[in-house]
Formats: sequence, C-alpha cells, structure tokens
Amino acid sequence: MTDARRPGSSGRGGGGGRSLKTAAEALAALRLLGASPDGVTAEALGEELGKSTATARYLLNTLCQEGFAVRDRQTGRVRLQESPPWGGAWGAMWDGAEAPQDLTRHELPERLSDAVTELYWRTRQRTYLARWEDEDATVIVDARGHQGLARIPDLAERIPLASAHALAVTKALIASSGPHAAALRERSDLTAFTGTTITSTPAIELELERVRRRGYAVDREEYAEGFCCVGAPIFAPDGRVAASIAISTPAKRFEVEAEELTGAVRDVASTATRSWREAEVVAGDLPPPRPADPVPPGH
Repeated sequence: MTDARRPGSSGRGGGGGRSLKTAAEALAALRLLGASPDGVTAEALGEELGKSTATARYLLNTLCQEGFAVRDRQTGRVRLQESPPWGGAWGAMWDGAEAPQDLTRHELPERLSDAVTELYWRTRQRTYLARWEDEDATVIVDARGHQGLARIPDLAERIPLASAHALAVTKALIASSGPHAAALRERSDLTAFTGTTITSTPAIELELERVRRRGYAVDREEYAEGFCCVGAPIFAPDGRVAASIAISTPAKRFEVEAEELTGAVRDVASTATRSWREAEVVAGDLPPPRPADPVPPGH
C-alpha cells in the first residue's frame, strides 16, 4: 500500500494548534489518490485511514462532488481529476506571474445569486449558476439545495468541455458560442455516460440548434440515470451569453412537471437578464452592443 499518512501522524508542516479531523482525513485521501494513478476503492481507502468502508465511500463521494476526483463508472475506482477544481495543474504555482486573461469570461454581478435563490424557492430543486472558465471548461459558481435533496452523481464544480454535451447547464452556454460549439463537434472522445447521451456530431448539431431555437436546454438522463436538467442562458448587457442557470430534478418528477419546471427556469433567466441590463442603464455604464459569437454556417 502506498504511503498516504493517516490523520494524526506527522506529515507536512509543523504548525501546532488544534486540527479538524475530517479535513485531515480528506487530505490523507487526496495524498493516497495522488500516489495511485489507477485509482483506489473505498475498501482500500478505509483500510489506509483506519475507517469503515462506508465512511471511506462518503469521503470519496465528497471529493468527486467537489471536483477533486472522478469515479470510473465501470470499475468503481476513484482517481484524481486531471486538474484541480481551480484549473491549472496539480502542484503548479504562478511564481508571481499574472493569471492569463480569459476573454470569454464575464464578471457576474452579485444579483445573479438572487436569481439562483429565486429559482430554488420556485422549484425546490438543486439550482446552479455557471459560466465559462476558459476555452475548455465551464465552472459552477453558485448553487442552492437542501439536505436530503438528491445530487447528480460525480457532478463537479468544474465541467470540462468533454462532458458538456450531456448537461443542460453547459448546453445552454455552448449553443450561443460558435467557437465552443465547433470545438465540441470536433471532439472524438465524447463519453456516453448513459444510454441517452448524445455523442454523434449530427445529433449534437441538431441538439444545439434546438437549444438556440427554444431558448433553453434539456438533458433527459444524459449525464446520470434518474436525473433530468433544464438550463437557460443569461445575457450580459452587451448582448452576449454570460452565464446559464439550471436545475436538476429526479426523472420521475420531470415526467410530471416538465412544463412547469422549464417555465420557471426560463422566467428566472429572463428576469435576471432584464434586471442586469436595467441596472447598467441606471448606473450609466452600459457598453455599446457587441456582435454575438459567430455561429457555424448552416445554423
């Protein structure tokens, strides 16, 4: 077994003071994952930490949900994500250099958090706000939910482009961006997460055209069985799509309340767009309109 030190043993740092046992266990799990490129099982982690398999499984689930790890759906083993949730590479430092400019990223106003809250209270389902992080990923910047409300398995805060074809929250962004849509169509490694995941180029083109035409995106158990999602774009005052807002809901509820849930998502997204623009007008800081991202020919 590789040496991922148990919580409480001497390790990095020599600072004294009280420590949080759960945090120490999470760090020990990360070290074990970092030393195990093929991944680990809950049984192996539990043995290493001196914990039950159930406790180790909860710990691995948390690391997956927070974007630090990913579970192989065939073997059940968990390994580190290719990069940490904040981007870059594991262990990489800026060394004093400035972070690169991200031309696709809008600074989102705090009022969009109110939109997330409103959508949650209207639907009582998990609610998400997302934006582009860079050319290859979307990041969930805000979310709402309550204890006991089911989570989409293995959904991380940072969603790579390679997974964006299977989620409504990312489809709502991609459909408005010609470059991102083209990059998605050109990928040959799109994963079929479930039996309903759209992976072929013609099907993806049709799906994105449908999103543009309707003004919202849907995924029906495309990322995880038993979960459906609805997402809609939020436009910045310059006319470009700056973010998307979405909900995830059990598939059984979506079968019954699809129209109501979709209407709530579209309504909150529209209100958020309007209030953002009105606030800019009041502040006298409205920029001149900018053309939308180019859409591929034929669309």
